Amino acid sequence: MIQRMSKVQIIGSRRIMEEVIEHLHSLSLLHIESIPEDIKRNISYHIIPLHDNEVILKERAEKLLHRLEDLIILLPRPSAHLISAMAYPSGLSSEIGKEGGLKAGKGEFMITDILSDKFLSDFDVLENKLRDLHKKKSELEEGLSLIERYERILKSLAPLISRLSELKHIESTGIIIDKDKAAIIPLLEGEIKEITDGMYQIFKRELDRESIGVILTYQKDYDEKVRALLSGEGISEIRLPAEYSDLPLFDALKHMIRKREEFPVEISSIEKELERLSRDWYLRIEDLLYLLKELVNEFKTLSYCTCTNYTFFIFGWIPQIYLDKLKDSIKRKFGERVMVIELKIQEGELETVPVSIKNPGILKSFELFMNFLPPPRYDSVDPTPFLAIFFPVFFGLILGDSGYGLILLFAVIYLWFKYKENTTINDVVKIFFLCSLSSIIFGILFGEFFGELGERFGMHPILLDRVRAIKGFLILTIAIGIGHVLLGFIISLISSIFWRRKKEALGTASSILMLFALFLLVSILADYLPKEFLTMGIIITIVAFPILLISGGIISMIELIKSVSNVLSYARIMALGVASVTMAVVANRLGEMSGNIILGIIIASLIHALNIIIGVFSPTIQSLRLHYVEFFSKFYKAGNRRYNPFKKIRGEVKLWRRV
Repeated sequence: MIQRMSKVQIIGSRRIMEEVIEHLHSLSLLHIESIPEDIKRNISYHIIPLHDNEVILKERAEKLLHRLEDLIILLPRPSAHLISAMAYPSGLSSEIGKEGGLKAGKGEFMITDILSDKFLSDFDVLENKLRDLHKKKSELEEGLSLIERYERILKSLAPLISRLSELKHIESTGIIIDKDKAAIIPLLEGEIKEITDGMYQIFKRELDRESIGVILTYQKDYDEKVRALLSGEGISEIRLPAEYSDLPLFDALKHMIRKREEFPVEISSIEKELERLSRDWYLRIEDLLYLLKELVNEFKTLSYCTCTNYTFFIFGWIPQIYLDKLKDSIKRKFGERVMVIELKIQEGELETVPVSIKNPGILKSFELFMNFLPPPRYDSVDPTPFLAIFFPVFFGLILGDSGYGLILLFAVIYLWFKYKENTTINDVVKIFFLCSLSSIIFGILFGEFFGELGERFGMHPILLDRVRAIKGFLILTIAIGIGHVLLGFIISLISSIFWRRKKEALGTASSILMLFALFLLVSILADYLPKEFLTMGIIITIVAFPILLISGGIISMIELIKSVSNVLSYARIMALGVASVTMAVVANRLGEMSGNIILGIIIASLIHALNIIIGVFSPTIQSLRLHYVEFFSKFYKAGNRRYNPFKKIRGEVKLWRRV
């Protein structure tokens, strides 16, 4: 849910401004911004200039921050258990070792150290070493990849290479011929025989199902004529990489085979060296990055502060639930020397208010799907709770098989225990835990357990049979679509009323009435409702139509038509659901047709496995689409501002203080 925000202004004595900034930094509650123009007009202010040493410190900190951000990318991140073993007191000191290498030691890091040129040069040693290692690794991997392209040829021709490589004054040429053109080989051999006066040998070996490798050996005196023949006939020779092009074919192939064995060893050696450097330096550099970010953030906050000769002003936003905590903390720390004043949020500011979203429990996991969209505007609605309700329902309607749901549940439980410490995977696990339960429940309602196998175990459809009652399933999904789209309009109506947008509320209300009347008329024409409801539908249309035109113009009518197409889009739930159960039935039937119980189980299991994989990805994508396009479009207003409090990244570290 979107938290209610408070606009605050902090006013205090200029002499304690740095202490207040440090305290706000530690509280990590206030989203600090520049003073609004309407407030600036009422005071004679100026921006606080940085002292000369602060300017130098800020520039050095920013420079080192960028350097270290690039540097840490070159280090592989240690595994979780190594990170635990590598824990050390926060801070970093460094020195150049006897051999000129960068040595790391434990100790307290002094932020003023970055004023030293030596401090930056120390990291040059590590960076140069890392870049050299990565460059060499990249070259080896590229060379290995190049050799692997010839691996098929090398493996096939290796026996011939060993037999022919010792021959002197012999030229060799390798060619590849498609199997469907194998008839050209005898013709080619006849031409070679004539050119070389019978002084030749030809070796053939099947490379794969589509091609044959051929090696021709002959006296070097005939090399020019043989190559002219091959070129004239359009036969492609084996083209070796440029670095091997000057070597004879057999020498080149032997060299490549040797490198094929050596390169992985060298790459492994480089990776071990990178891991060693990572163990020594990764967490230390990461810690320093956090400290530098803290420092840069505090300097950045100074640029937001304005002053008179004796007073400073800080402006920002804070969730209402934390406002009392901010006031109490400031009062305890600074007494009456600092005031926290809550300002009224003007209507024109609603689009600029930073948004803080907070959802309890498992609802928070569904924020993962909202990260694909820009945050909602402050005067919009957070759709996360609705996504948490309907996403598993749509998923279950599509997958809808108890057997598949159980397998998904076991997979989710396995991932839960394996990746407990990974926040993102935990969110995914929680989401698909609900989805697996939904699939099991709908599987019971549809009477499905690995397709129609449920019937053999005594299961019977409670809600409907998706294979036999396709029309009923379609009506169900369209009805869900109507309810879902109408809910989107209702949410929009409530939001408009709450924020006192009268014209928008009137237009939304008329859209709801028109949509209701339209589906009422369609239901009457399709004989789903008695004709007595016709009068009601006509009256609603006569009343709502002019209101809709007045409040929204012709665009509102286009949006209404679009809403009808949105409803029809929910038919994809039926289509995908029927496809899923049909594939399950096909798996069972093919298994039965095999005539062998073991083979039948294997065939059925493979098709069911494929269906489960499709049944996880397809419902996920389609359910999200129905929410993003059909549902959210009715009420969701995208913003571009997130609540980003001025906060400590890691611990209580005092970085600087003006004197």
